[in-house]
Amino acid sequence: MLGILKQGWNQLGNHKKTVFYFYFANLLVAALLLVPFMQVFEDSLGPGLYRDKLVGQLDYDWYMLFADRVTGFASTFTPWVLGAGPFARNWEVLLDGELTRLPWIIVSLGTLYILLNSFLLAAAVGSLALDSKGTSLREFFRNGGMFFGRFFRLTVLAVLAFWFVGSWIVEPLSDLGEKLTNAAVTDRGAFYWDVSRYGIVLVIFLFLNMLFDYAKIKTALEDRTSVVVAFFSALKFCTTSFFSCFGFYLLITVVGLAWVVLYTGIEWLLPQQSWLTILMAIIVQQLYMMGRLTVKLLFYSGQMQFYLKRKETLSVVPENFSSRTHLLDADSGM
Repeated sequence: MLGILKQGWNQLGNHKKTVFYFYFANLLVAALLLVPFMQVFEDSLGPGLYRDKLVGQLDYDWYMLFADRVTGFASTFTPWVLGAGPFARNWEVLLDGELTRLPWIIVSLGTLYILLNSFLLAAAVGSLALDSKGTSLREFFRNGGMFFGRFFRLTVLAVLAFWFVGSWIVEPLSDLGEKLTNAAVTDRGAFYWDVSRYGIVLVIFLFLNMLFDYAKIKTALEDRTSVVVAFFSALKFCTTSFFSCFGFYLLITVVGLAWVVLYTGIEWLLPQQSWLTILMAIIVQQLYMMGRLTVKLLFYSGQMQFYLKRKETLSVVPENFSSRTHLLDADSGM
């Protein structure tokens, strides 16, 4: 598996410009939201002492006042948006079944981001599949236009699948867990139940995410026009090779987690009490974002190499079996 991961890394190395395309697209979206938000932020500070306090760390007295007064998209600002908080918060939303309870403002902004992300993924995966040695900006956008419709439909299908799992599996498990926790005689029983529940839900969501990754990969590699057929083809591949597929997916997940832990440690050690250290923290944050985008694309390049290798292996087995059968028939004739 490490050899296949290295092949995926090398393939991504030929498309290193794709990471920058993703980064600048995300930076543009963030800038469009940041400009109006900074005005709201400026008005909330006023001439008070909170300015000096917020240089070093988040002041929770100010945050409570800010949360009570602010409306619109600026109300989405929480302590979770700092550092690696969004990563932890996103997983908490999934594992606790809060996916269907998100505020409409987050859902609406998320919908717009889905459109952009579908195009970028279509361009990236299409480029990895069609142009192994790299692409120009023009070819990147061409591939995005070629696969955007199909990738968007797959994304919509994925959202529906996650919503279904969240509504019909995760939420009932969460409600059951709350009842069992309240009825538990000891904290140990409640703890074991929560760990088991989180483990089950985590495996389900990881499998779903892996499944749609392969659906997108097969759509680009095999130029499939039907996303439903691509989905069921990916489902067949992932179930017949479940342990190897899921094991490889977990390997890349560990790489991503290691990057998050490394960034969290650096951020914790870096004091942010002067303009120089704040500037250093901003640079570290941008490097972290580029690293996360690299891992995101590594999932696709690595799994693409895994699929091609697995497909090659599976195609060799019937040929060998056919050759042996032919030899046995010849021996029988003799």
